[in-house]
Amino acid sequence: MGMINKGSKDKILAGALGWLLIGIHYLIFSQFFPNTQGKLGHDYSYNLPLLLDGFFWFQNNGLLAVPWFTPAFCGGMPLLANPATFYFSTTQFFSFFTDPLSGVILTFILFAALGFWGFYWLLRRVFATGIWPALLGGTLFLFNGFFAFRLVVGHLEFHAFMLVPLLALLLLVPVPADQPRRIRREAGLVVLAGMLIAYMFMCGMVQLIVPSMMAVVIVALVRGLAVDDRPWLKTFLLRLALAGLLGLALSASKLAAALAFLDNFQRDAYLLPGVDGLGRLLSFIVRVLTIGGTVVTPDTELANVQWPLSRHEFEFGVTTIPFLLIVSGLAFSWRDIGPALVRLHRFKRAAALAALFLLLAVPILLNFYSPDWNAFLKKVPFIRNLSNFFRWLVIYIPFVILLAALVVEKAVLFRRFRPATVIIAIFLVLAQNLLVGTGYYHNEEYDPSAILQAYAAATKRGTPPVIANLVAPLDPNGRPFPAINRNDAIAAGNSQLLCYEPMFGFSLELFPFKNIKLGPALADSGGWLNLKNPACFLYPYENGCEPGDHFQINQRREAERFLGYRPFNFERSSVQKIADLVNIAALAGIMFFGLWIAAASLR
Repeated sequence: MGMINKGSKDKILAGALGWLLIGIHYLIFSQFFPNTQGKLGHDYSYNLPLLLDGFFWFQNNGLLAVPWFTPAFCGGMPLLANPATFYFSTTQFFSFFTDPLSGVILTFILFAALGFWGFYWLLRRVFATGIWPALLGGTLFLFNGFFAFRLVVGHLEFHAFMLVPLLALLLLVPVPADQPRRIRREAGLVVLAGMLIAYMFMCGMVQLIVPSMMAVVIVALVRGLAVDDRPWLKTFLLRLALAGLLGLALSASKLAAALAFLDNFQRDAYLLPGVDGLGRLLSFIVRVLTIGGTVVTPDTELANVQWPLSRHEFEFGVTTIPFLLIVSGLAFSWRDIGPALVRLHRFKRAAALAALFLLLAVPILLNFYSPDWNAFLKKVPFIRNLSNFFRWLVIYIPFVILLAALVVEKAVLFRRFRPATVIIAIFLVLAQNLLVGTGYYHNEEYDPSAILQAYAAATKRGTPPVIANLVAPLDPNGRPFPAINRNDAIAAGNSQLLCYEPMFGFSLELFPFKNIKLGPALADSGGWLNLKNPACFLYPYENGCEPGDHFQINQRREAERFLGYRPFNFERSSVQKIADLVNIAALAGIMFFGLWIAAASLR
C-alpha cells in the first residue's frame, strides 16, 4: 500500500472531524424533536399542518402540479402566494415519503451539513486558509443559534439561512482565465447560485432574503480587503446579477402571486420595536451574538413593543469564542495593522471598506428606536410592512465567524499553535452549547400527534380526506378561542375558520370574514357557499369578485374540486400569466443546461 501524502491526510482529517461535529450538533438539538414532554415548538402548530396539507395535495396530483390554494385553513385561502409557505422545499419533499416530523429532522441534518461544509469550502477556496481555520469557521457557523433555535421553535422557513456561505462560495470562487472550459464553469456557478436564491424564496424565507444577500456582499467585501488586489469585483457583481435574475425567474410565479396577495392585505399598521439609545443597542447586539436570547429581557430593554417577543427572537449566538479570538489575535498583531491600514489608501480598498461599514450599520439603524426615526421608518416601502427587524442581525453571523477564522489564519499569535488553538476553540464552542440553559425550550407545548396520525391514516388509505366542515375551537362557554393546535383541524378533514395565519394579521384583524360561519363548507346561504373562493384573494378583478368573497352556488363543481384537493378553474392576472411563462422558461432552461453539461462531460 502506498504512502498517503499530507494533502490526503488533511482531507481525511477534515472530513472525519467535520462529520463528527455535524453528528454532535444533531445529538445536542435532537432532544427538541420532540422535547422531554413529547412536544414541539409552538410554530410547528402552523408548519406541521402545512406539511400535511402539502402531502394531501401530492397524493391527488403528483409532483408536477402546483398547489395554488388550500381548503384546510381559514375556510379556503391561497397557498403558493403565501410568502411563508414552503411547498417547494426539501422538508415538503421529504414528507412525501416519510412523516412530517421526520421530514423536519432530515432537513435539520441536511442544512446543518450544508452550512458547515459551505463555510469550510468558502474559507478554503475563496480565502485560501488552511484546514484548521476552515474547520473553525465551519464549526462556528454550524452552531450558530439562529439556525438551531429557529428550527426548534418551528420557524421552518429559516433553514435556508444555512445556504449563505455556499452562495458566497459560488459567487466568489476564482476560475482562472486560462482554465479549460472556463465559460462552462462560470455558467455552472451562476446557475447553481441562482437555484439557491430561488430556493430561499420558494421555501418561505422571504423576510431574510435581503439580509442574507447583504451578508453575501459583506463576505465579498471582506474578500476584497483580506486576500489581494487581483480583479474580483467585476466577476462577483456579474455573477450576482445573473444569479439574481435567474433566481427571480425560477420563482417568478410565487413572487407575482405573493405581490398580488400582499397588495390586497397590507400589514403596515404594526409598531416597529427597537432599543432606545445607541450604547444600549450595541450592548444588546454583542450579548445576543455571544450568548443568545437567554441574556435578553424584552420587557425592560425594548421600546415601542406591540406584540410580545420571546427568547427565540434573540437567538443569534455564535458563542464568545470568535470574539475572544479576534480581540486576542489583533492585540498581538498590532504591528501588522498599521501597514495594512496604509494600503487602504487605494481607492478600491477604501471604497470596499466604506461599503462594508455601511452594510454593517444597517441592522443598527433599523433596530435603533427614537420617535422621529421610527416615524420615518414607517413611511419607507417594505420596511413599514414588517413587525420587527431583529432578524436582520443575522447579517453579523457570517461576518464575525469569517473574521475569527481569518485572524486565526493570519495573526502571529496563532501561527505556531494553530491546530491546538482550533481544537481548544471547538471544545469551548461545544461546551458553551451544552452549558447554556435550554430548559426553556423543553416547555414548548405543541403536540404533533394529531398531524402524524392523520399522515399515517392518509398514507394507508392512499387518498386525502375531503374537507367537509368549517370549525373553530370553543371554550367551556361556547366561545371561539385561539387554541395552539387549532390548525390541526385539517387532520379530521375540516377547515379551521379561526386559523393561525399571519398574512391576515396576528389576531386575524385583516381577515374578511363576511358571511362565513361554522358548519358544512357546501352549505347554501343566499346563493353563496360557505367557502371562500381563494382566487378572489389574489385576482378579484379577473374573477369578478372582491377579496374574501365566497364561491357562488353555480360554482359548486369548482368548490367540490377545491375541497377534494383538486385543481379548479380560475382566472389569473396578465402579470401572473407572464410570470408563469417566465418561470416555465427558466425551469426549461435549467433542464437543458443540465443536459448540455452531462453531454459535454461524457464527450
